[in-house]
Amino acid sequence: MPRTDELRRRLEASLAVGGLGAFGLAIVDARWMRESSGSASHVATFLAALGLVGPLALVVSVALGVASWLIHPRVPPSIPRLLGQLRGLAGGRPADVAAFVPLATVSLFVWCTLGGQLARASLAVEGPSWLIGATTALGALVLLAIVAILVLAATPWLRHALARAGSQAPWLLDPARTLGLALIVVAALVAHGIWHGTVSGEGGLLGIYGILKRPELDLRMPGAWLAFAALVYLGPSALGRSTRAATIALPIVALAVTVKASRDLDAAPELARVFERGAPIARLPLALLRRVGDRDRDGASRWYGGGDCDDRDPRIGPAAEDLPDNGIDEDCSGGDLSLKGMASSAPAPPPVAPAARERLPKRGNVVLVTIDTLRADLGFAGNPRPISPNLDGLAKRSVVFERAYSLASYTGKSVGPTLIGKYGSETHRNWGHFNKFSDEDTFVAERLRKAGLRTVSVHAHRYFGSFGGLDRGFDTVNLDAAPPEGTSWATDQTETSEKLTDAAIAELDALAEDAQFFLWVHYLDPHADYLAHRDVPSFGRSPREQYDHEVLHTDRHVGRLLDHLATKSWAGRTNIVVTSDHGEAFGEHGMMRHGFELWESLVRVPLIVHVPGQAAARVSERRSLIDLAPTLLDLVGAPPAPSRDEAPQGSSDFISGASLVPELVGGVATARDVLIDMPAGPYNEARRALIHGDLKLIVSRDAAKELYDLAKDPTEDKDVWKARRPEIEAAYALAKSHLRVIDVKGK
Repeated sequence: MPRTDELRRRLEASLAVGGLGAFGLAIVDARWMRESSGSASHVATFLAALGLVGPLALVVSVALGVASWLIHPRVPPSIPRLLGQLRGLAGGRPADVAAFVPLATVSLFVWCTLGGQLARASLAVEGPSWLIGATTALGALVLLAIVAILVLAATPWLRHALARAGSQAPWLLDPARTLGLALIVVAALVAHGIWHGTVSGEGGLLGIYGILKRPELDLRMPGAWLAFAALVYLGPSALGRSTRAATIALPIVALAVTVKASRDLDAAPELARVFERGAPIARLPLALLRRVGDRDRDGASRWYGGGDCDDRDPRIGPAAEDLPDNGIDEDCSGGDLSLKGMASSAPAPPPVAPAARERLPKRGNVVLVTIDTLRADLGFAGNPRPISPNLDGLAKRSVVFERAYSLASYTGKSVGPTLIGKYGSETHRNWGHFNKFSDEDTFVAERLRKAGLRTVSVHAHRYFGSFGGLDRGFDTVNLDAAPPEGTSWATDQTETSEKLTDAAIAELDALAEDAQFFLWVHYLDPHADYLAHRDVPSFGRSPREQYDHEVLHTDRHVGRLLDHLATKSWAGRTNIVVTSDHGEAFGEHGMMRHGFELWESLVRVPLIVHVPGQAAARVSERRSLIDLAPTLLDLVGAPPAPSRDEAPQGSSDFISGASLVPELVGGVATARDVLIDMPAGPYNEARRALIHGDLKLIVSRDAAKELYDLAKDPTEDKDVWKARRPEIEAAYALAKSHLRVIDVKGK
């Protein structure tokens, strides 16, 4: 009976501390979300966070209370008691324990370090994922065995050393103090690795800890829950009986707020999205609660802002297709979709008039320059900082598309579809982050080579070689600027622009004077990490200032390529296209870097097209890089690929975009919808966006919808979906209905 009483008291204390901890987690989470979004009331955010965190916090508290009772049945654990037990183990043999404890601690650190380096090396090798995983696991076990043997071998030596030194410094025989000393040493080594290592794990043996500096590696959630677990495990010993009775009400309050949180998130979907995207602590319990509440197992819950308006019918939910004009709201958008009066599709641009075609260069060449991670706000777009003088000069004599959009917000989902001419979900791809594309899709280089052009590509990353199929259609793939085959793909610490330009110039010089060619060069340096270059002015130390420094560095070497092109006899028939695969975020919506989302900072890209003999112009209508492939074909007079609407069902031989050549030769630019399509991958959820007029609809996981008026709200802060849904819902349904989706799922 006393043992049962102790379990009851232990659970009471754990729940009391857990309730207090839940309040602390909610306060911290609300503050973090407030800093990243700034859109919701702090009180509303706190109450919703408490309601979400509370149930999981109490489950964890009960589990830790039982564990505490099983491991320490007499009294609750505390740090002094644990240290006392450690000292108790040293009774009669203090030097043995005082030697073994720090050795085991340091050796565990060594094993983690070597294991991390082993995993990094394994991931850099191409091969089946199961083989790489098995090799890494086996290697870690072997390392653990070796480290354990070394600990056992070194313990006698350290024991004798401590025994001799203990006569002068008795504290050296205290295992609690030697443990503390070992923890200080380990912490210092980890800090050294973080400080000197790179985000790719380079920088020597300890450089692997530099990975912890990655802004996209958010460790707040595991850190917060680990701190909570430590508090619940060790905190009950500090509670007196009266304090325990007073704080036992806290978990009851937390559970009561859970009901309110569900109602609040249902009533305010925008608040629910703040939690989905920006809640470091509450995001996990939100997903768990939604899964528990999903009665019809259609992937959406009626509770906690899950958006399922009928949780008894799996055919109705936010991810369902809404059949138009049937009186049923299948996708829970707030009303039945109506297509009455809508055109079947957006008007296609007019074909190039024969007279306009005559103004294009005969036997034209194309040089395509893509610059990784290049935002649209360059000098010619109004940036007061002199970061792109050479691109600005090119823009002055070219057609500039002022509002151009990439197809996704990271390279693996953007470059391949752009050069195929299909939206990402229309391509035959694998599930990987670095997508591989099958030969069922035809790259624009294949079409150009078939038309008789010499095709050359120059790159500084192995992904653009044979790995993903991006080499298909090229007579020459120059990877002289890339790391050697088989080495790590983590090239963020390598400057490549100079080598790339040198390689591109060498390839141009090797071409015959009368050749008709297509050259593609992809510059990487603006991609993080942002490096310092001695010959380029520094703008400061902030991430944006370092990024601008990298852009200026890349611009200089692009300028060298442009200058060399101008010296060639065929310069007068060479079209030049400059664009990017995606942008970069610097705090917009609480984001750093890119990927995951489709905010303007991530998908607005520069698009400059220079056609010799054509007047410079600015096109203000929104355009998409889905139009790049047909434009390249059109510029050189290659046979056009079948359009998606013309190609028979089941055929993979089509292009979804439309040529921009009419606008390049003086035609009137008409408004067209812009679709951005980023399918799901191992590290990102599916995202789609449609820009219809000034309205931008963002759809997450084919379910959650948010709408922004870019004319009034260019920073995408105010969701107007509820008020203006009918203005875009039908346009999105039509755009989606034209997609020929290839469904790809991961493990």
